[in-house]
Amino acid sequence: MSAKTGIPKVVVIGAGTIGCAITYYLAKIGADVTLVERNTIGSGNTSLAASLLTKIRSKPEIIPLVQETYRAISEIEQDIGTSLDLQQVGSLHVAASEASVSALNELMSIANDFGIDHAELTRLEMEKMVPWLKTDEILKASFMHGDAFMDAYVLANAFVVAAKKHGATVLQTTNVEELIVKGGEVKGIKTKTEDIASDFVVDAAGAWSNLLAKQAGIGLPMAPVRSNYWITSPNTKLFPRNQPIVILPDASAYTRPDAGALLFGLRESRSIHFDPRNLPEDLTGYVFGNPEDCWNILVEQSAGFKRFFPDLEEMEIQHYIAGVSTYTPDGMFVLGGVPGTGGFLAATGCSGAGVAVSGGMGRIISELVVGETTFCETEPFDIDRFGNIDPFAASFMQRCADARSVKKSG
Repeated sequence: MSAKTGIPKVVVIGAGTIGCAITYYLAKIGADVTLVERNTIGSGNTSLAASLLTKIRSKPEIIPLVQETYRAISEIEQDIGTSLDLQQVGSLHVAASEASVSALNELMSIANDFGIDHAELTRLEMEKMVPWLKTDEILKASFMHGDAFMDAYVLANAFVVAAKKHGATVLQTTNVEELIVKGGEVKGIKTKTEDIASDFVVDAAGAWSNLLAKQAGIGLPMAPVRSNYWITSPNTKLFPRNQPIVILPDASAYTRPDAGALLFGLRESRSIHFDPRNLPEDLTGYVFGNPEDCWNILVEQSAGFKRFFPDLEEMEIQHYIAGVSTYTPDGMFVLGGVPGTGGFLAATGCSGAGVAVSGGMGRIISELVVGETTFCETEPFDIDRFGNIDPFAASFMQRCADARSVKKSG
């Protein structure tokens, strides 16, 4: 921190949606912030995200972070004078078992607590809203009016444009070779061409976060876990562009519209994890697992989905997208500092919600940097909440993968 100005100097590593959001919030409060990305803005898993911005969550601690992202999107649109094309189609939460009805009732109660607008729908209303949806087995459904999705790549780049307006420095195609660690504190980074000193280094490197953290003797309780979704051929009669996001916990599935087609995600019964040491620096063209998994997973996991979408059998599948999300064993985030290690902050372990909570993460990190009280409770996201763990142990990484497999909400 400059002795003359008192302005904190911060390096943010990783230009996914979260890293870009952090850079924006830091720049906005006047920090001397540099964003470092070894490839280009939003080129990693951000470009592969389904990008659901559902506000209602079974874990209420997450909701304020999502709400902050919506606020940030509106603010940035005003700041840069450009629409970010937020698709505010709402979300339909469907329950077809007593357990799911109970969970939906709890979600609706949480929605009431946070003032989130919702309404219970009849079968006729559901069928009109979602033409492909077979409603015979549905016991209850609730429509959340304000939910949306958007292109995560667009959001990441918008955060950067706004951050640069506020004075941020952005270094693309610049690899962080090493953290500078002195006396148990992180003092900056080394790149191929220069050393950059800082008061704080923020590790927002996504799937590769632990490769950096271990240089400071830190194990982040998260692991890269495969995520999958498919996109059908266009059919505007079945898939109107304004149809809502649909959350189907009884099928471990979700859907959203995609330019006249249907994007749908299915969660594997046993998700697979990846050792970050074996991941390439650039995910372009990388095959996550067996090349035949695209069809194997679809065959194995689609039975429950076809209860609600029987026409799936007849659908042409045009695209299969696989990526990695960073999951923790409890499905909560990894956010903040580590006792005993100064100058290091982490923002990762997004557990499938990275785009939705990016604004909230950005705000919290900026508040931690300047020593302010955070706008919401952060204890559930503490890095050391699992004690001393080895994030590279296969057994621990599988615990993280299992958290994705049991996830029911969007």
